[in-house]
Amino acid sequence: MVGSGYYSKEGNVLHLAAVLKFNNVKISSDINTLITGTMDSLNPADEPNYFEPISVLMFPQGSYKYTKVPKQFSQGCPGGTDVPKKSSLSLSRTITVCDMFYRQTAFELEYASGCDSSKSCSPFGDGIGYLPRFMHLRTIQCSDDKLSLRFLIEFQDDAYTRYYASSNFSTSLIGEGSWDAKQNRLCIIACRIEDASSSSLEKSHVGDCTTRLSVRFPAILSIRNTSTAVGEIWSDKHKNQSGFFDRIMFRNTDNNRGQFQLQGLKYEYMETDKVNKSCPKKSRNRNSTGEYLDGYSQDMAFSMSIKYQKRSIGWGSSKPLAVGDQPHQRFPLLIPSSSSRPKSAGVESIASGSLLNISYEMRIELNSLKLDHGLDPFNQSSNGYLEIRISAEGVYDAETGHLCMVGCRHLRSLNESTDCDILVNVHFPPLDSDRKGSKIKGSIESTRVKIDHLHFETLEFSGRAYYGSWAMESFWRMDFEMIMSVISNTLAIVFVVLQIFHVRRHPAVCPSVSFLMLVILALGHLIPLVLNLEAMFNQDSERTVWARSGTWLEMNEVVIRAVTMVAFLMHFRLLMLSWAARCSEEKNEALWIAEKRGLYVCLPVYIAGGLITGTARQHSSYYIEQTILGSSRAYAGLILDAFLFPQIIFNMFLNSREPALSRFFYIGITLVRMVPHGYDLYRIHNYVDMNDSYIYADPTADYYSTAWDIIIPMLGLFFAAIIYFQQRLSGRCFLPKRFRESVTYDKLPIDSEDQSPLKSSP
Repeated sequence: MVGSGYYSKEGNVLHLAAVLKFNNVKISSDINTLITGTMDSLNPADEPNYFEPISVLMFPQGSYKYTKVPKQFSQGCPGGTDVPKKSSLSLSRTITVCDMFYRQTAFELEYASGCDSSKSCSPFGDGIGYLPRFMHLRTIQCSDDKLSLRFLIEFQDDAYTRYYASSNFSTSLIGEGSWDAKQNRLCIIACRIEDASSSSLEKSHVGDCTTRLSVRFPAILSIRNTSTAVGEIWSDKHKNQSGFFDRIMFRNTDNNRGQFQLQGLKYEYMETDKVNKSCPKKSRNRNSTGEYLDGYSQDMAFSMSIKYQKRSIGWGSSKPLAVGDQPHQRFPLLIPSSSSRPKSAGVESIASGSLLNISYEMRIELNSLKLDHGLDPFNQSSNGYLEIRISAEGVYDAETGHLCMVGCRHLRSLNESTDCDILVNVHFPPLDSDRKGSKIKGSIESTRVKIDHLHFETLEFSGRAYYGSWAMESFWRMDFEMIMSVISNTLAIVFVVLQIFHVRRHPAVCPSVSFLMLVILALGHLIPLVLNLEAMFNQDSERTVWARSGTWLEMNEVVIRAVTMVAFLMHFRLLMLSWAARCSEEKNEALWIAEKRGLYVCLPVYIAGGLITGTARQHSSYYIEQTILGSSRAYAGLILDAFLFPQIIFNMFLNSREPALSRFFYIGITLVRMVPHGYDLYRIHNYVDMNDSYIYADPTADYYSTAWDIIIPMLGLFFAAIIYFQQRLSGRCFLPKRFRESVTYDKLPIDSEDQSPLKSSP
């Protein structure tokens, strides 16, 4: 086939012409059929749009015949480990084996004792030079009867694979699988792909087919087995034959545990006696009246920061695996019921409903350079970090919020796979605790003697509590903030309209309004409109969209922006009136000089303040670009809070007593700017932060903190008081007497009574 296309390289669009050739194309196919080919450039090698030949390997799907499965698996999985049928879950009538493996699945490999990179441990011998840690099952196709599948089985050293990543066929197998209903397991025959080099795939072909795999779904989970899919890989060859390798066990990773969900999955508590000894029930404090999480709540999962000897050394996550004898609610097909509460004699009853059996999975990433030997006894760290996986089970007391568990640390040592001498304690904060300071605190400690090589010092951890009920309160907060935003902008419109009426009733005072103040107020409403223009019209914005009760947040924001637009237009109208009055004034040189001098004072103050605040905020941020943008926007809000500052400076240079500003205007706008800071003081202690959820008193649009929420309102009231006295006494009333003398202007006309207010009193 011949075709053409386009490719962008370093900003240049190249036109490519190519020919695609396929080999071994057949009407029907089986496991031995591989279609190989090449894509060659039709352009000369010296042209920029020339590309090197590309090798292609395809697995045909049309008219495919399963030749290995029916012959080999009529009697189950020959050579596999026999497991009682009841130990594995069966497929239901509505779920087929194809449904269970509908997407790529990763499994963690567990090699036999004494394995290294020798050829007796790996299905590929010692040719690859290492032992892969993970196996990926990628479904190629499913049979029409939904009982058989074809797999591409890839062995890698990483649990994650990129979607567009090319396969390494030298460490891959092609296989056929079929469900064994008698033993409730999937049996697979796999073949190696030979002569598949990285430089060319043209000579690739199917070779040795003596590799076997089986996969089953355990019916019972426990502290020592938390995987929902397990299996094994073995060789069908004799031990002394070339290509033989020892049996390899595997289990699915946490990333795809939810993929394997079958009815009937149970959890068995195996450390009940140890839990009873290590976790005595604590009496409730009589002075404590708070309520705590129910054990079935999804808020029982949390992230944590790990500390060792008061030093931060890593992070981790904890998720419930089972509550009672049922898997946790993150398995949507299996919802726990009240009957799953424990009734064992070893645990206090549960008639009160306060104690509940629970199991957890904990994954921790620690900086291996800061650890003692007991945390990494086998030097299993990589890239400077050590991953620790702990399965734990114990009891949760809903009356005190205390969770106590016995844990098993999974070791990668082949001689000792688990260390179950670990005690985990977790304390959850009450539901009515302070939203900002509420933290989940706990510890992980070893109960071994200190001379034991697996003993480690106690690890302390903490994580921020985030409860679902708090999230609902945040939704209510957002509704309230939308109302407050509309009211705030509406009041701003009312106050600026009153100012417009004021200057119309007193035309002589209109030129005495500071242009710089009016520009700041107008920009204070214009800039938010410009910044939110994309979010208003682009529905595919990356911004999170919250939908609740059928009401879209964007529609409410449109209302807010509409009111903000009206407020901007009113401020712009006031600016135009002042400009027209200033330009029509025949003897206005004193006004322009005062405006210019006020600008000379205000601009350096604004610039210096911006540099100081920007430098102070930069030290607390990891991203300089975000720091600059965030600081600029917040500082603009601070300038808007101090909107009366240019008018004060203007009155000082003009030394005017004119009532240029209506009391309703400067006091009203000051209050409009003060209220968000008072609300922020309340919000800090009563609501949980939700990213991208602030509508009123947005922390990115102004300075909000306990200190700033006090300083800014006090500053606003101080400026309003100065304006009041300036309009009653004089523009320099707050200066010492020797600075109150009027400034003499060489060309100031004095033949008009209208100019008399511009003269300062001696």
